Amino acid sequence: MDTGLKGKVALVTGASRGIGQACARVLAEEGCNVVICARGKEALEKTAEEIKAGGVQVLAIQADVAKPEDIRNLVAKTVEKFGRIDILVNNAGRGRLSDMLELPDEEFRYNMDLMFFGVIECSKQVIPYMRKSNWGRIINISSIFGKQPGGLVDYDSIKAAVIMFTKDLANYLAKDNILVNAVCPGPIHTQLWDAPGQLGEQIGKLVGMSGPEAVEWFAKQNIPLGHHGDPEDIAYMVAFLASDKAKFITGQAINVDGGMVKTPI
Repeated sequence: MDTGLKGKVALVTGASRGIGQACARVLAEEGCNVVICARGKEALEKTAEEIKAGGVQVLAIQADVAKPEDIRNLVAKTVEKFGRIDILVNNAGRGRLSDMLELPDEEFRYNMDLMFFGVIECSKQVIPYMRKSNWGRIINISSIFGKQPGGLVDYDSIKAAVIMFTKDLANYLAKDNILVNAVCPGPIHTQLWDAPGQLGEQIGKLVGMSGPEAVEWFAKQNIPLGHHGDPEDIAYMVAFLASDKAKFITGQAINVDGGMVKTPI
């Protein structure tokens, strides 16, 4: 399918690994020039080199999107190099199992800055450039755990807020031909689940299994398809929503979850 994205400029946050990396790579495969950011410089630069091998232009900028000044610098450098921003993928985030009474306030506030206020600030900074083109796509990576509880107290609450912000922003920008949607991943094979100390191992400790065993057990218990997804499963949905093939879709929160969400909306 021709997505018509060749020559567009896409900015992807949290793009040094996992879902963000896959989104940047797939958008590049569709012909986008991409700007990627992350906090870790080494992984970011490695990702940039891999994407450049596909023949598109890549700009890698070390940034923490929990910090408004980093976001302003990120957007300024993007516009300095490319003169435009067509697609924004708000992906940066993290999560862990947490006890509501024990989660430190400072951790909750940082995650709010990273995954909610960072989404707002990135959007605010790119909107003027999209308005100049009378074309734009803002795609927020939320989660199915923004629709139903998942045991990550801060993460679940923040991702629910991202969905509502998506819907409000979509209505606000509809007249500008800027489409705003959220993608809600279910469990995906990324470091959030698979890395040492992350969700797989955390669940494993609760049920008496190793991390990999717990990941497999969780999938069989909760996902109708019986397995976790891959980052590319999210990236392909992002590329579709970025394209003119999705020109009548805005304000939606689309599940990519192997059938895990059971609610009718």
